[in-house]
Amino acid sequence: MSLLAFAYIAFIGLGLPDPLPGALWPVLRPDYGLPASALGALLLAVSTGTMMASLVAGRAIQALGTGGVLALSVGLTALAALGAATAPPWPVLVALALLSGLGAGAVDAAMNLFAAARFAPRHLNWMHACWGVGATLSPAVAAGLLATGASWRAAYAVVGVALAALALGFLLTRSRWGGPAAEAGGPRLSAFAVLRNPQARRQALAFFFYCGVEAGTGQWLATILVESRGADPASAGAATTLFWASLAIGRVVLGFVVDRMGPDRLVLRAVLASALFSAGFALLPGGAGIACAALLAVALAPLYPTLMARTPARLGAAAAAHAVGFQVAAATLGAGTLPALLGLAPIGWVPGLLAVMAVGLALLIRRILR
Repeated sequence: MSLLAFAYIAFIGLGLPDPLPGALWPVLRPDYGLPASALGALLLAVSTGTMMASLVAGRAIQALGTGGVLALSVGLTALAALGAATAPPWPVLVALALLSGLGAGAVDAAMNLFAAARFAPRHLNWMHACWGVGATLSPAVAAGLLATGASWRAAYAVVGVALAALALGFLLTRSRWGGPAAEAGGPRLSAFAVLRNPQARRQALAFFFYCGVEAGTGQWLATILVESRGADPASAGAATTLFWASLAIGRVVLGFVVDRMGPDRLVLRAVLASALFSAGFALLPGGAGIACAALLAVALAPLYPTLMARTPARLGAAAAAHAVGFQVAAATLGAGTLPALLGLAPIGWVPGLLAVMAVGLALLIRRILR
């Protein structure tokens, strides 16, 4: 099996645990007697762990090799999911969310750095589509289990077992990965030199807001539908599944389009469409709003992988390694802090706030492309 195929498998595993806190929150929260805003603590814990891991991913690869990092990090996410399945006390559940983020962060940073240097934009779209496959499977399983009367704990158990099997597969094949991915030759800029580049800072900020919009919509969608729009938990879980499935399908389909249309043109059209559909979700009730959420996911689909793939060409090979690392860190921070901050607002305000963020993202990316 090729390294690219292994990368796809790694991103499927990376996507499995991410949507569970939001998808299960309407049925998990009553067991702990917590307010809706407490979801922010779980999301912030995941984000903190991911950020911490992304900062040491390079050293971890040097020490363990790429295969070792994949096996260890996926194993940590498996341990976190299996621990959550025991319904531990709330502080322990938050700690397990931190552990899950630590596992996810190493895979995310290592694979994005490797892929941006080695693969064309279409491959990065398909790789992140694999993340969407994982992110679709777990809420789909959760919705199916809830529909049969099972507890939210069963969903964590199923995901934990799947991740444990994936970790074992990486452990058995770790020698095929070798050491860290080789960097292209030539001079390297320092991290501070890269940070002084306004374009590098704008791109990092774009990843921050992009992941805020994506994760904010995906994590809060079920709660918005249940607590603000009167849906039942199973239907809200199905809508969450539709959102993540649309993100995955969009990346697969648009991966065939990106080379023909041109990456920058695709990114501009997609980000403008995302602002439009985010506003539609905020303003339209019922099925029309859910349809806009699904179309928002399609519009968002190519942004992260295509912007990541274009980083070496836009900023230069000398800056690419640090720039990609900053973008992964900014994306992690946005995915954790912005959805958490949304939890401080009344639930009925969250769709409108997401729309404002989407419009800001469109303006920022238009500036980057110009």
